[in-house]
Amino acid sequence: MGENDYTDFTVHHLRFEVAAQTPLMLPAHAGPSIRGALFGALQRHFCPAPAASVSSAEHKAVCPVCWLMATDKPGHHRGRDVPRPYTVEPPVPADGKTWRPRWFEAGERFTFGLTLFARALNLFPYLVVAMPLMGQAGLGIPLEENASASRGDRRRGQFVLRSVDATDPLTGESAPVMGEGQTVVHMPDLPVTTHTVAAISRAMLERLDATGRVQLHFRTPTRIVEAGRLAHRPWLGPLFRRLLERLDALRGEFAGQPPVPDRERLAALAEKVRLVEDETRWLEVKSGSRRLGRSTPVSGFVGTATYQAGREVWQALLPCLLWGQAVHVGKSATKGNGWYGVRMEDGDWRTARGE
Repeated sequence: MGENDYTDFTVHHLRFEVAAQTPLMLPAHAGPSIRGALFGALQRHFCPAPAASVSSAEHKAVCPVCWLMATDKPGHHRGRDVPRPYTVEPPVPADGKTWRPRWFEAGERFTFGLTLFARALNLFPYLVVAMPLMGQAGLGIPLEENASASRGDRRRGQFVLRSVDATDPLTGESAPVMGEGQTVVHMPDLPVTTHTVAAISRAMLERLDATGRVQLHFRTPTRIVEAGRLAHRPWLGPLFRRLLERLDALRGEFAGQPPVPDRERLAALAEKVRLVEDETRWLEVKSGSRRLGRSTPVSGFVGTATYQAGREVWQALLPCLLWGQAVHVGKSATKGNGWYGVRMEDGDWRTARGE
């Protein structure tokens, strides 16, 4: 893959720090809750015809909120749904293992991320305005502690927005977008680009030792479907094929770029990579859907997998894997699934940034 293949495709990572105003409990996997609360805030306050957004393709073509949050194109070659131009990065356990609901007292802070692809960055101002509205409406699991005196119904915890940073997960850099106590908001300007991906890929190859081992750390449930069946182990072949499909869809839909070149060769190389250590486990999670009126599974594997291959194989695969770190992979990526990190076996690769 050449260094100019993704010239016009950029990824912008945003980190929001918030403080609970009332007792607040996040579910073990908070991605679906964050996505649902954000969608609700945007639709209630910025969509001119929320009822039409459920079924009208014409409305979605002109409503920026529905374009961002509910992309739906009947007749599209991928089916009705096309990939959304964003993902959520929810809070995850510090040890990567203890997945359980998290309680926040009033005043306690936590962070979560939101990632925008290519031209979706133009809608960033909507998100900054929507966050306080989302905090007022509430987030997470309804609690008795927040019940109103008159009705006694359980309510979700409220929060206030404290700050927003732009981050680059490949280099570890960050830059303030909205500082605490400030009202001035800057447009994010720290994108993941072709240059970043190429530089980090070279740096990782320089650190690759004779064992040829690279690790993927799956921060959130990763749900890979191969030939209609769930993959319960992190085999690189099926994962890489889903990643290629996702990159092609995102680049084509939101940046007008052609498919990843040599995809058949890359997929064949990924099949040859050995899974030498599997420290993942399957996490059963469900996501409630108000639209569908039922829960849907967002289960997947979490943990660390170690792979082994030759330098030439990694030279070909690492750029795509690094892009995958930025865009997620597999089912329910929009809700925070499929968020992983690439690292060398000897620790954090960001100590060699390739600058």
